[in-house]
Amino acid sequence: MNQNLCFFCSKDLKKGGDFVQNREGMLLCKTCVETATDIFNRKTAWDKDPVKKGTGAKKPNFKRIIEKFSPKDIYDALSEYIIGQDTAKKVVSLAVYNHYKVLSLIDQTDVEFEKSNILLLGPTGSGKTLIARTLSKILQIPFAIGDCTSYTEAGYVGDDVENVLLSLLIDANYEVEEAERGIIYLDEIDKKAKSGGNVSISRDVSGEGVQQAFLKLIEGTVANVPLTAGRKNPMSQQVAKVDTKHILFICGGAFNGLEKIIAKRLHTSAGMGFTADPMPKTIADFRLFHKVEPPDLIEYGFIPEFVGRLPVKVALNGLERNDFIKILKEPKNSLIRQFSKLFEMDGCELVFTDDGLEKLVDVALSEKIGARGLRDVFERVLREEMFSLRETKISGVKVDAQFVDKALEFLDTNSSKEGRVSPKSSNPTIEAAVAG
Repeated sequence: MNQNLCFFCSKDLKKGGDFVQNREGMLLCKTCVETATDIFNRKTAWDKDPVKKGTGAKKPNFKRIIEKFSPKDIYDALSEYIIGQDTAKKVVSLAVYNHYKVLSLIDQTDVEFEKSNILLLGPTGSGKTLIARTLSKILQIPFAIGDCTSYTEAGYVGDDVENVLLSLLIDANYEVEEAERGIIYLDEIDKKAKSGGNVSISRDVSGEGVQQAFLKLIEGTVANVPLTAGRKNPMSQQVAKVDTKHILFICGGAFNGLEKIIAKRLHTSAGMGFTADPMPKTIADFRLFHKVEPPDLIEYGFIPEFVGRLPVKVALNGLERNDFIKILKEPKNSLIRQFSKLFEMDGCELVFTDDGLEKLVDVALSEKIGARGLRDVFERVLREEMFSLRETKISGVKVDAQFVDKALEFLDTNSSKEGRVSPKSSNPTIEAAVAG
């Protein structure tokens, strides 16, 4: 036994860090001690809670989800945060409701059910990740996001697919049984499509290899999850066994180019030709995703077994201009509410005019990154005011079309200059936007 390594996580303590040591010389790092303490404290709290203890078992009671929510309730809750995408919200709400309805009676029937794993297809910034994240918030269940671009086949440089289970386990406070009823969202799944039809002597370790590795997780298996980040090595790391049979997997991706495969099958045009842009840009192209079929995904680069494990397929529409306006005004977490609150904390009222919002949307649409572009535009337009707000002590800022134009012009002018702008320097956007 190496006297310089933590017994649990194998951290090299020669590089520094607090630890404890027993008489036999066994070392435990501070992180492992704190994790173990947290686990015991939560178990003690559970035993002392008469409500939780009265249930008879520590197994999570997911029957409360279907008692509290109907598919319509889940849909309405999603609509408070997500604008548009009615079809996607309905399909996802029903699939999630059926999933937890199955879990609520899994021990009371001999009928075998299969999971309603979901595949979300749609342009970037259309709300795929937001739908999955909002679901976990509404239902109060463990949730984890895995970025598929970093995963490779086991044994190669990159992350093991089991590492996404560690994120789920952490979100469940290391309660394995609770994590086994959670939701995992696999983002950028389209990046794991097989390499083209070219013959290669090397293995496709970041494409088909990852699909093969995800097959067992999505369908259901008992996986050894390392309790520390990094490559899985059961000989030197403590691992937890997690059964993925009842974990709901939601996969999402932009699937650029898939619309051409669908259009070819339907004998319609999708911007093909020498003058066409290789990336789908129009809303009409993305609407072809609603007609996707398994053969299209197989031709795109997914193996049939992987496609078959995602029975619920739903497409999200590209956002239109009116959708952007609604996104700014209606959701509980709208950008107008967020930035108005930030200005209010410094004693300043932030007011948006209709032409100001129209101008902000125009700039966001020009960036072609979906709803994410709105946040970027807000940050750039309001940056100088937020930076010097405490010094100027202005009582109000009115964001109209003229304000937006001058703010962007001010940023463009100063972006090429070296050094930082002094907070005491003249800022035309402030002078033009003070509202009494």
